[in-house]
Amino acid sequence: MKKVLFALLVASLPTLVSAQSTLESISTIFQANCTVGCHSGGNPSANLDLSGNSSELMAALVDVVPVNPAAAAKGRKLVDPGYPHNSFLLYKCAYNAWDDQFEREVAEGGAMPVNQPSLEKEEVELIRQWILYGAKQTGTAVNPQTLFDYYHDNGMARIAKPAAPDPSEGFQMHMGPFFLEPGEEVEFYKKEKVNNPTEENVIKFEAIFNDESHHFLLFEFDPGTSQSEAEGLRPVTVQNAFQNPYMVGWVDPDVTELPYGTAYKINEDAVIDLNYHLINYASNGDSVLAAEAYINYYTDNTNPNMIEMESDLAINLQIFIPNNGNEVSFNNVWRNAGSQDSLYVWFLSSHTHKYGTDYDIYKRNPDGSQGEQLYEGFYNTTYDFNQGYYDWEHPGNLYCDQGYGELVPIAEKDGIIQVAKYQIPGSANETAPFITFGLTTDDEMMLSFIQYTRQRVPENPNGIFDARKNEASFMSIYPNPTNGTSSIKFSLEESANVRLMVFNSLGQEVNQIYSGSMAAGQASFEFDTTLGSDPNGLYLIQLIVDGKVYSDRLLHFTR
Repeated sequence: MKKVLFALLVASLPTLVSAQSTLESISTIFQANCTVGCHSGGNPSANLDLSGNSSELMAALVDVVPVNPAAAAKGRKLVDPGYPHNSFLLYKCAYNAWDDQFEREVAEGGAMPVNQPSLEKEEVELIRQWILYGAKQTGTAVNPQTLFDYYHDNGMARIAKPAAPDPSEGFQMHMGPFFLEPGEEVEFYKKEKVNNPTEENVIKFEAIFNDESHHFLLFEFDPGTSQSEAEGLRPVTVQNAFQNPYMVGWVDPDVTELPYGTAYKINEDAVIDLNYHLINYASNGDSVLAAEAYINYYTDNTNPNMIEMESDLAINLQIFIPNNGNEVSFNNVWRNAGSQDSLYVWFLSSHTHKYGTDYDIYKRNPDGSQGEQLYEGFYNTTYDFNQGYYDWEHPGNLYCDQGYGELVPIAEKDGIIQVAKYQIPGSANETAPFITFGLTTDDEMMLSFIQYTRQRVPENPNGIFDARKNEASFMSIYPNPTNGTSSIKFSLEESANVRLMVFNSLGQEVNQIYSGSMAAGQASFEFDTTLGSDPNGLYLIQLIVDGKVYSDRLLHFTR
């Protein structure tokens, strides 16, 4: 379980043909550059003989501890399947003009090949790709022509490596690069070991990856279950797509900070599965894409009582979309468990492919009927604007502590209802007669992503509404978003002059709800969003307490 011809510019270098396995191609490179006088014969340099066949190379390289003491002290192998940055062979072949992230210290010796020109960039890259794909004896990890094209013809610039967290504050993971031809679409898993001796509380993610990303997910394997999955990049299939039981996070290329007092609990000696789905949108003949991702995990292990943030996918595999031009709708229930627990929802997002036209999420009433709407699919990615349509490539990401002012409680025994709509334009002569569930963007998908806690989250004592004299100590707007009336609540530590106003997205004052003196304590006011008729469905709620201004946004949607 889980939570072509290689056309070289230099005539003296070997030509690699596609009939060879990747390891056989690498062996050809070694034979031409590394075996004469160094890594062959009865007494090879560093006790490393690179002159053998594929089986002999596997035995000489894979999972072998280098004889170099400095490299061995770092825990490196000559080749660590799936882990280029832990493979000493790659450090010996690397140079800055190829990739400056593989610098050696003096104690680790000189570069390979000795007393000869460096390997071509695409040759070093072939070694990296072999390792990244799991260092297998047979099979072709990558088309050598793709690497040649990337380095000599039409390669897109790689994304910049971000600074990693200080080791006292967290750690960084890196996936890639792997290479996509124009128009190519891929989805991979990649196991990564955390090597954490104790449980980690992850309180923030920072994600940097390609603009061409369709999604990037992080899963954590259940303890002891990762061994059944192969090392290196693994293609995602329908059979293995949702086998991981516990999700660590759905990550946008941004900073995701968990609510105060909560954390993802990453187990001791954890293994994370990185899941990357992307498309090279370049047209035929355009650029080769180097796909990669960096994730910075920020941890706080000072508080053993952090509330665990849990995650889940609500999936409906039973979707059947006829190609008749009509919009069709599918429902699905998440949870509806026997548990009497309350769940406190922090994050909601949705996921379809190109035929998705809407995606809404509701609370489920005890009688099974559809209750209060929590998520409207017509909102933009940052969930602050109703754009009037569903953007399947950039669905809305609703953080409830921002949109609602607090985590939203639901009963686990009732759960939630999700409703997705699809429509195939055109006729059956243009596409297949129907579309069903699948992993590519030419198939369809129905899932929502939910993050929640099982305990009510405490207020942040360092937040803007600290309990100080003559200041609002708490303000909430609920429900938010709404299609009708919301309650605006706040409290005062002491009596104060108060104004509570509503502005629309054009900056025009819609309503002055209250103006005057107010005694200490709690206050509650109602605002009907249908009276404002904002064209964008966005209101600014402004609270002024003795001249100090506090504000929040209220979202209105129409059905």
